[in-house]
Amino acid sequence: MNTLRITTIIFCLCLLFTGCKKDSGLDPLSNVLFAKDGVIRVECTDCMLNYTILRDNYVVDVKNSGDFKFSYVSDFELKTTINSTKQQTIRLIVIDSYGRTVSNQLTNLDPGAPKTDSFQIKIQ
Repeated sequence: MNTLRITTIIFCLCLLFTGCKKDSGLDPLSNVLFAKDGVIRVECTDCMLNYTILRDNYVVDVKNSGDFKFSYVSDFELKTTINSTKQQTIRLIVIDSYGRTVSNQLTNLDPGAPKTDSFQIKIQ
């Protein structure tokens, strides 16, 4: 009878120490935030996309449409400006890291007239 109790206690102690993983100061990934990636899709022929994430500015030449990844770790305001040297219809699609469509705009753009937009990107 005593052997059964001792075996049960040892078994419970083993479960207690191996059952859960706790965050440790020795774990290098315990408090790391991973960046999330969204996509800006521009459908146009020979236009230029300028976009701003926080204080970082990016400029991309778009020849025959393209997808451009942007990364973020918190809520922010994405600012975009599209310029074209010729009159054309341009589609601008913004998709967040969860696959949600933030914007899907089809616009007629005149030569030299920039199209500027602002989008709220959220991590929730």
